[in-house]
Amino acid sequence: MKPNGERLFHLSGLVPLLTVPWLGTTCLIFTVLMALHRFRERVWRLYGRSGSLAKYLAVGMASAYLTEVLAVIDNLKRPPGERALLHPDPLTDLYLALAYYLPFVLYWGLAVRRYDYSWREVFLIGGATGILMEQSGAVFLSMNPFAWLYVLLVYGSYKAIPVLVAADCLRSRERRGLGGWKKLVLGLLIEFGAFVSAGALLWLFKGFI
Repeated sequence: MKPNGERLFHLSGLVPLLTVPWLGTTCLIFTVLMALHRFRERVWRLYGRSGSLAKYLAVGMASAYLTEVLAVIDNLKRPPGERALLHPDPLTDLYLALAYYLPFVLYWGLAVRRYDYSWREVFLIGGATGILMEQSGAVFLSMNPFAWLYVLLVYGSYKAIPVLVAADCLRSRERRGLGGWKKLVLGLLIEFGAFVSAGALLWLFKGFI
């Protein structure tokens, strides 16, 4: 990416900051992604060249929980019955978030360690499928391009952050190359499998509430 293009790319991360009064805080996860990309050399040094799956999962779940905390903040001003969360109670929502996010972080973590996915590819695949899954498909059926873009930025960012953070470490691994269509199909299978697993885990976790 050319310097000027990269500068504009990073500046795009400021857009969610400017729209907080209207769109809320959840989209700030995209700002975090852009900030990590801007300072990626330092981030890679902190992460190290030897990365375990546990380290990847820690970064991935931190990204997921930051996203959920921002979503909770946005929903606190709404009546409990209108909150777009896993549960109207914030603490219960954060408890259930472990069940929901863990499969997505784990399955993508296993995939990027074996196949040559970039953080941009995970961003696009994870964000696009998030549009189909959000609110049980209600966002997709709304036919609202702005809602689609919002979900793309949120879902794509939280899934791409651990891949970006671990990118330098992943390059040192022997990963299998995949063609475009194979990479897309596998990515869709990862998302579908994670969605089904998340639903099963949510069912189990809700049994302890």
